[in-house]
Amino acid sequence: MRGAGAHIVERSGPGNRKRYLVKVEIERDPATGRRRQVSAGTFDSKREAQQRLAEVVTAGGVTETVKGTLAEYLRDEWLPSKADRAPGTRNKYDWAMRRIVDSIGAVKLAELKPRHVQVFYDAMRKEGLASGTRNTVARALRNACAEAVRQGLLTRNPALSVPLPSAASKEGIAFWSAVEGRAFLAHAAVQGDRLYPLWFLALSTGLRRGELCALRWRDVDLDRGRLTVRQAAQLDGYTVQIGPPKTRNAVRAVGLDVHAVDALRSWRVVQSVERAVVGAEEGFVFAEPDGSILHPLTMARRFGELLERCEARRIGLHGLRHTHATLALEAGVALKVLSERLGHASIQITADTYQHALEHLQDE
Repeated sequence: MRGAGAHIVERSGPGNRKRYLVKVEIERDPATGRRRQVSAGTFDSKREAQQRLAEVVTAGGVTETVKGTLAEYLRDEWLPSKADRAPGTRNKYDWAMRRIVDSIGAVKLAELKPRHVQVFYDAMRKEGLASGTRNTVARALRNACAEAVRQGLLTRNPALSVPLPSAASKEGIAFWSAVEGRAFLAHAAVQGDRLYPLWFLALSTGLRRGELCALRWRDVDLDRGRLTVRQAAQLDGYTVQIGPPKTRNAVRAVGLDVHAVDALRSWRVVQSVERAVVGAEEGFVFAEPDGSILHPLTMARRFGELLERCEARRIGLHGLRHTHATLALEAGVALKVLSERLGHASIQITADTYQHALEHLQDE
């Protein structure tokens, strides 16, 4: 296979570390007339990449990458292409890649078949991974294969022939009833929990953890009874970074009921006293007493500690969002309205995630 051209592509890897990919153009795709590109290797230094480029040009082409494994493709091509994503998203892709590599990474990319994908899905199920986790990893594999098709490394996406693991089920999503939600808030109030307004807002709006932690007072309009989600706290390891929300649709306005407005007004007074003591300016709505951002992991820990002393069923912190969504559907909120309120990328995601509530309403 003769190489029609080769060049170096600079990309940012984990930790913004630069990596250099040697790309080689091969024969034209008969369907599109465009030249296909394959990778001749990924290197940590530009000098190494230039040496490899010279070898490829001298040899007149490259063949080994086409014969490479799925693991090599994921590590050298697919994962580096996600370097510009939010830290939390990059970490999810990295975790998903390692899951795939450990199971079917030794399979040649060009020989990847639907049966390999099914074997991988079955292995995750037998391992006991939650349905939502299996779905996330499976979608990452579909995305990686789709990229390989676009690059001409695969003629078709083998993952499309295998149904995705269910994203959620009645058993897979933990949420509270309205009675349980009120019981939890009553318990937090009796305990004098400092973050009572946070739990109230989480249940009454369905905001994500990172959106709650990064919420600023300037994005809250108590007179109009609404807040605007413009940013989110994201984790890169343990470090908190402020960035855009999870999806494009996650930048949104969210209405507040009168009880949430009252809770926030009272909380603003309490927080102003705390700020006066340390001399901090008004910033995050749910800041620590010294004015610093509430760490998302601290929020999760405090929720768990509060729940240990409460008679309400144990659910995860994300269960507050699920509770809001489920109760909203049961109260008659239209699916499209709820999807916009939650900031989902599409109404289909909302329908798939809260199928249990939709089935319940259908039964009634």
